[in-house]
Amino acid sequence: MAEAEIPTEDHEALVNWARRQQRLTASISEFAVAITSIRDDGSALQQLVSRTRTLLDVDMAYISLNGTDGSGFTHIVETDGVFTEEYRNLRMPLGAGVLGRVAQAGGPVQTVSYEGDDLIVHDSEVDRIVAAEGVEAILGAPMRSGGRVVGALMAANRYWHRFTAEQVSLAQTLANLAAVAIENSTRLEQLTMSVQSLRSRSVEAERQLQIERRLTSADEALMDAIVTGGELAELRAGMSSAIGRDVKLVDLTVRYDLRGDAAEIGDEERPLFVLSARTDSPMLHQRDDGTNAVVMAAVREHELVGGVMVDGEVSGGDELVLRRCAKVLGAFLSARSRERGDIVRRRRELLEQVLGPGPGGISDAATRQLGELGVRAGEPFRILVADGSEAPLRDFEHRLELDFGTTLLHATLDGQFVAIIPEAAFATIREGLEGRGARRWGRMLVGHSPELHAFDIVPEEFALVLRVIEAARRSGDTRTVVSLASYGAIGAFLSKVTIEPTRRAIEQFIGPLRAYDAEHESNLIETAGAYLDAGRSVAQAARALHVHENTIRQRLDRIAALLGRDWSVGQRGLDTHIMLAANRLVGD
Repeated sequence: MAEAEIPTEDHEALVNWARRQQRLTASISEFAVAITSIRDDGSALQQLVSRTRTLLDVDMAYISLNGTDGSGFTHIVETDGVFTEEYRNLRMPLGAGVLGRVAQAGGPVQTVSYEGDDLIVHDSEVDRIVAAEGVEAILGAPMRSGGRVVGALMAANRYWHRFTAEQVSLAQTLANLAAVAIENSTRLEQLTMSVQSLRSRSVEAERQLQIERRLTSADEALMDAIVTGGELAELRAGMSSAIGRDVKLVDLTVRYDLRGDAAEIGDEERPLFVLSARTDSPMLHQRDDGTNAVVMAAVREHELVGGVMVDGEVSGGDELVLRRCAKVLGAFLSARSRERGDIVRRRRELLEQVLGPGPGGISDAATRQLGELGVRAGEPFRILVADGSEAPLRDFEHRLELDFGTTLLHATLDGQFVAIIPEAAFATIREGLEGRGARRWGRMLVGHSPELHAFDIVPEEFALVLRVIEAARRSGDTRTVVSLASYGAIGAFLSKVTIEPTRRAIEQFIGPLRAYDAEHESNLIETAGAYLDAGRSVAQAARALHVHENTIRQRLDRIAALLGRDWSVGQRGLDTHIMLAANRLVGD
């Protein structure tokens, strides 16, 4: 399948965008590692604002915290790029200015011109200080801790400017990291003070310190997974390290999970996650074999999205870490959901690479990505193609999204839904398409390959599935699911042989008809097939092709002239019939 040429300017824009995203990702990753290693609060905040100013490319950046002095004000605690002392020490009534709008909106807020923005609650003294600094455009992103806005990460320019969606998204990401850094720094500071003041309880304090470090480790696992674009495998490894035992993660946003790193849960366990979410507490589960396990629900915005499972029982510090791991998983699954558009793009690129690999074959990176989606060389998998009008294809894809989420490798290619899936997933999908009471999907046809075990034959098998669907369309097949096996003995035969020798045999037997049709744009191949399918009945062939019987007779005379008078009788007729059927499926 030839790739469409990308205009040079679009290609350059795409390359520049990809490079910019790569630089931003590397910077955020470096930034996250840096702030989690800093134990001094002042140094952490200074790095925060300095990196923010650089990454957003703005005139100034600063952090404002709410009520740190016990009053009803928010005041700036760290700046970078600010000229005046008054602005550096600015105290603002809560609810006023851009920060007031940030707290009210619960998300990022910007103003392109502070002085003339009527949506902002203005304070005369604050307006004077802002004017003296020369600030014009301001962007604020909330920092949350414990479910409330504790401050904001701010960026500003001294000229009229509308911040881009990329800058807004990046500012919120940095604000989230800033909240983690401040929360961790505050937590460790409080713990250090407790250890210093209560030396008689040093053993307990040391235990608490270890718990806090494990909690921080769980947070870092989340940042590492998000920043590096990791999957559940990376997150699971970080959590197992934090809790000190193997952790199983459950993604409840899908019905079936194809990733080997996600836990399978039974009907007995599922209600425990619901109960855990309702009570916000871990639930002990005793299995049939007498062993115990503890489950903790992962909730995001009051919605159950997943859970964490560990064998045995937990108490004390382990329970705290288990709770934190559940919160981390909830944040991760929510982030995955928000990044679905990017995931769809990456899945499409991976699918195209497998269907049309370069001269060197499929890369090691692509092989690893396939493994994360449950598709591995040596283990059974299938190619699946759905063809039809836009509405049923959209409904079919939505059904699979509900069942499998982002764990199913699929994309829309040339108006068709294409997927490469493990055998277990194929069995589930096929049951949904052909089982008792299965939904009718209009004129949608779903073609599939035989069971495959190697990646190097995927392109050829994909082309064959497309031919199967094309043949089913031409023959008016009323089934929903079709494959080579749908065509009886010829299909079963073709599924066991190499295709190229079959093409040569087709050319040997009916090559003159193919050549004549190509040169004269005629329908001798179609006519010969319809005539033999109809038991050599001219009348039935004419009805099948919607032409007059005399037209059929004229074409049959031409076919006899090209292949010989005995082309449709005896062994010669059987051979011709077989090759016409094979041509429908594998002919060029």
